[in-house]
Amino acid sequence: MQMIGEMLRNINSNRHILWRMSVSQLKVKYSGSIMGVSWAVLNPLLIMFAITFVFTVILKIGIKNFSLFALSGIFPWMFFSNAISESAFSILNQRNVLHQFNLPRELIPLSSVLANFLNFLIGWCIVYPVFFFYNPKIIFLFPYLTLIIILNLVFVIGLGLMLSVWNVFLKDIGHLLNVLLMFWFWITPVFYSLDMIPENFRWVFNANPMTYYVVFYKDVIFRGSVPDGFIFLGVLFWAGVSIILGMVVFSCSKNKLLKGI
Repeated sequence: MQMIGEMLRNINSNRHILWRMSVSQLKVKYSGSIMGVSWAVLNPLLIMFAITFVFTVILKIGIKNFSLFALSGIFPWMFFSNAISESAFSILNQRNVLHQFNLPRELIPLSSVLANFLNFLIGWCIVYPVFFFYNPKIIFLFPYLTLIIILNLVFVIGLGLMLSVWNVFLKDIGHLLNVLLMFWFWITPVFYSLDMIPENFRWVFNANPMTYYVVFYKDVIFRGSVPDGFIFLGVLFWAGVSIILGMVVFSCSKNKLLKGI
């Protein structure tokens, strides 16, 4: 607990540095790009169009307004996958910064996650009016959208902290991550609903943390309904488990990081 308290104090006392680092990484992401920050929306839209073509034209899936249905799941998934991928390699990529400056080590993976979170928020600001036009009553569920966005961030921060450390000492994780994320994507109900899953496979999806987050987003932003208690408990549980484990793992290992890099 003492180490976690120290980490939280470091983050708080260096919050302005953390903010500048996050904004700087976001700017670098789109540096030299003609479309710039528009890619925060274009990437999910392009994936949505591809998935929509396959599942509505070829596979003839029977979900009304499938494009918006898929988009409501693609947005949180892309934030999750991009933030996890970048934070996992953040310490290795910023090894020179850690060697040259007396910087709290936790700021490195946190800035990667927050840069992707800012990108995620920009995308939502542009896309939210589309969902509102489709279903105006979602405006009354905006507090729930705010809640899930915060809990989603907490969940990703915890995983980012863990992976950034593990990848320093066990570099096989970095090689496995892309394969793991691809498999994880297919077992997350991004482009299909839970009621389409056979009963004997439901346990796989119930054990998947991202199931709860994606379903929560879909309920609030697409269906215009309040998620049920099971989904509520799921997002709270996984956010709590992730951030606690992330802080414990990082706090126990951060003094050894410089030796690992």
